[in-house]
Amino acid sequence: MLTVHLLGHAHVTYNNRPVLLSTKAVALITYLTIEKLPQHRERLADLLWNTPEARKNLRVELARIRSAGLNIFPLSRQLLYLENVETDLNVWLTQLGTELDQAGLAQWLSTLRGVPLSGLEDLGSPAFQEWTDHQRWVLIEQTEEVLTQAYERFHRAGKPWAARAIAARAEALGFTHPGEFLSEPEKDARPSSSPLPQTSPSGFRTVAAGIGVAPAPGWQVSPSQASVPDVSVPEVSFPETSDPGPAPDAPLHFSAPGRETALRDSLRRAAHKPQVVVLHGPTGSGKSYEADHALNGEGWLALRVSNSRVGRLVLATLAQSLLAYPSLTAPVGEAQTAASAPGSVDAPASANAQILRDVLLHPGSLEEDVVKVATVLATVPRPVAIVLDHAHNGPVELASLLEFLLNVPAAAPRALIMLSRTPPSQAPLCRALLRRFGTAQSLLLEVTPLSLGSVMRALETRGLTDLHAQAAVMLQRSGGNALHLLSLLEQAGPEAPGGQAEPGQPVMAVKPLPGTRLPTAMRDTYLGEIDGWPAPLRDALSSLSVIQGDFSYRLVGSFPDAARASLSPAALLREALAHRALVEAELPSALGWPGLGPVDDGGRGELCYRFRSEGLRIALSSLLSQTDRQELRRHLAGVLEAAQPGLALYYAERADAPEDAERLRQAYRAHLPAGSPLLRPFLPVVQDGLQVVQDGALPAAQRTPVQVISAPVMPPPAHHLDPRPEPRRSYASASAAVPWQGYLLSWEQGGWLSVLSQGRYGQPHTLNVHLPIASSLRDAPSLTLRVVWRLDVFHGGHELGPNQASFPLRFCVPGADGARVLTPEDVADYTEEGLSQQVVTNVVLGNWMEHELTFNVAGKAPERLDLAVRALDLALTIGELSLNGQPLLPMITTPEHLGVLGSREALPALHSLAARGQS
Repeated sequence: MLTVHLLGHAHVTYNNRPVLLSTKAVALITYLTIEKLPQHRERLADLLWNTPEARKNLRVELARIRSAGLNIFPLSRQLLYLENVETDLNVWLTQLGTELDQAGLAQWLSTLRGVPLSGLEDLGSPAFQEWTDHQRWVLIEQTEEVLTQAYERFHRAGKPWAARAIAARAEALGFTHPGEFLSEPEKDARPSSSPLPQTSPSGFRTVAAGIGVAPAPGWQVSPSQASVPDVSVPEVSFPETSDPGPAPDAPLHFSAPGRETALRDSLRRAAHKPQVVVLHGPTGSGKSYEADHALNGEGWLALRVSNSRVGRLVLATLAQSLLAYPSLTAPVGEAQTAASAPGSVDAPASANAQILRDVLLHPGSLEEDVVKVATVLATVPRPVAIVLDHAHNGPVELASLLEFLLNVPAAAPRALIMLSRTPPSQAPLCRALLRRFGTAQSLLLEVTPLSLGSVMRALETRGLTDLHAQAAVMLQRSGGNALHLLSLLEQAGPEAPGGQAEPGQPVMAVKPLPGTRLPTAMRDTYLGEIDGWPAPLRDALSSLSVIQGDFSYRLVGSFPDAARASLSPAALLREALAHRALVEAELPSALGWPGLGPVDDGGRGELCYRFRSEGLRIALSSLLSQTDRQELRRHLAGVLEAAQPGLALYYAERADAPEDAERLRQAYRAHLPAGSPLLRPFLPVVQDGLQVVQDGALPAAQRTPVQVISAPVMPPPAHHLDPRPEPRRSYASASAAVPWQGYLLSWEQGGWLSVLSQGRYGQPHTLNVHLPIASSLRDAPSLTLRVVWRLDVFHGGHELGPNQASFPLRFCVPGADGARVLTPEDVADYTEEGLSQQVVTNVVLGNWMEHELTFNVAGKAPERLDLAVRALDLALTIGELSLNGQPLLPMITTPEHLGVLGSREALPALHSLAARGQS
């Protein structure tokens, strides 16, 4: 059976085996398959070859098809058509009618491998190109509708894992979240087993679905203060305020009232002038939900455009969406009658509907159709917003089209909301439109990682216990990504605690999070993105994904040529950065207090790279076979043996090379400085199956592969530490998270400082924050530091062979009598880089603690206090901090208004660097 594959890269298979054909041959077979009717050779030649030798080229192509073993076109026949041809679309629709388990659903979704009819762009005559664009749009619309039907069916059947997998695949392909097409009344009215959409005999839907007007359950996150180079648009920053949150039976909602207010204010300004809004943030951060939430709250009509690469597809989507608007909908027969009646009230609406149908079914030139759609758009009496998904992929040529659609005088306000995974400085279309409309008509908002406060408020609506610990663990595991966090919540599920709760207190808790496996929804999202990359880049990055943590240009160059898919190191890094698979790591630099801006330019050290996110690295690594991974680990162990024997030991153990591992273990121990805590065995402390400490010197077989611990799991040390009440809060507002050196730092509501690691699995970096010491304290003979804090997640990453011991919190006054290290590990005092490290071990997880640390600074006149963290997995919160009784925390006002070291004036330089480390 000959099968034509339409749902992704267009190609042909015969009896499930690929047939090697030219692109023109695939285009010919695809055209005849979709059209169904016989086509004359001369017409086909003119469509596919816009040259005088078109007929000759067609004959040559037919001969090549026969030589490939496909005898599907008789030699003497002038009319060409195909019989007994199957399409992957028909197979895909048929499979949905069967019972699908988890494996079956994954196979069903794997049929969708990209944009339909990929590879047929820019072929043949303009007429064929327009035909391809239109058919691609029809396929996209049909695919979206089928996914919506499947999403609803599994959702109503009580299978949220299936619904989430479908939604993840849809969004990975650039489609709208399937839940956004379904309003609550529609869900109640439809039967549990909804029929598949109506299709024509050829297998294609005759009328595409309309737009969705109800938001899907989603999330909303905190605002950003990031600036974008060379785009003169003011970035907006708003404090988080208290929010009652959703009802207990409502979808989980991560609130950020400030950014929602900013977005709604921009929509209200559209009453005077059209507005352009750019929401940018990584995959799964909640951009789409936030836009829909604001538009529905203000009563706007949202016209969503999923494909932003081609102007013709943008117009077709807008035309089809407008046809779904009630006042423009009229049967084709009635439209002509009503339009011909001079006094008919329905005449304008019917005429508009006919114009839109002509744009879809009888397209003219692009300029003519732009005018037609803009004319109809201007007559809609409701406020209308064009929501452009994947704006980072949009070509700059679309700017003129969108600018014209917005600026045509209209009966109601107009706005354009662009959703981008990259900052506008890296998105040509966003940058061009922001410049054209200027600051008075533009708004730029970054969707940053979730804050601890927003997650706590969301969990509180579910009646969960131990909110701070639960929120910190889930936030650290997810890296602040909303989709990832929701996936973790779904996997964990609620359970009732063993004991009885106090009267009036909630009795629900979250089960321990299952291992460290990447949730299916996130994996499918990343794999959908990876599928769109060029094959050589995909293969090369799969090899690099074996690397744990940051890596240098030289390490990339050490990989065999085959592992790099014949790409030079420079070309590989250039392509990976362009596709945002890799980002440049920040160079070492301390942050200033309280603005969390870089103290210097970080101009030291070698430039390194890292994967945009740990989830993306894991998804890429899953594409390799176990044999390939083992071979690459052995290669890395050999390359790193001299400079980083500890990390080389990790790779050797993972590669199951016991002889190399034993040699490297001895080299690692010899490499460590005398007295290092890493020289002695760390005995694992395990409770409820969760490991607290791992031993870098133990064989791999004796280790527990758990990187995260849930609070509280560690018993108190020998000297008991009574839990301290929660510290006081001030009226200071929250701030957006600042990413730096693999950590996320943010000011929480009430003036607390939160520090979380970003979940990257590699040797931990050291984060340093410089706190200025008041001049009145510089003559004091000693300084007493009082800190009230809590530790909810800590894992040092000893198995990765670091050169320095990890710790959750350390304080140091330069020139004083050593540093003070706070850690739950049973570690003795040691020396690091010539400085004494005095260890305080009465640290427990999951409780507020109070520690007083004294520094002897007689005659030193200290100018600053250094705060440092170094851990693979970390979640801590500092609620109170004072020096000789002078409070540093909680903040009494927002850091933006404090003119001390590291003020917000330094943020542009920080975010220009940090933006490269965030997706």
